[in-house]
Amino acid sequence: MYTEAKVKEIKQDGTVLMGCDTKACEGCKCKMFCNNKEESEFAARNDRNIKISEGDTVRLYLPPGKTILSTAMVFALPLALFPLGYILMKSLLHTGEIVSALGGFAAMGVAFAIAAIINIKNKKALMPVISDGPKGEDK
Repeated sequence: MYTEAKVKEIKQDGTVLMGCDTKACEGCKCKMFCNNKEESEFAARNDRNIKISEGDTVRLYLPPGKTILSTAMVFALPLALFPLGYILMKSLLHTGEIVSALGGFAAMGVAFAIAAIINIKNKKALMPVISDGPKGEDK
């Protein structure tokens, strides 16, 4: 998916701090999975080294598959591991309901930690990419 955003700051590490307003989210098909709903700033990559300046409005490519995958990691993995932790505690240790539920919650905690590590490790790969310079043209 493509959208436009304004360049706020060009960072030393090659990433670009982008700014957007809420109207940019109106047509976005990924807003359900967006982790920036409350923020108006986010980082983007400039892989093609397009010449940009602060204040320019550029076109961004947002990889929806990567956004959906990272959201699934955060929500689906903990939900999938809860029953596993619960069943392991119940069957292996023959514990009561409360202790088994705590085992399920512990498994959810492990899943959240796994998702956080994967998202931190792949943070740069999950960033939007600047696809076109100001007004759709490279400077």
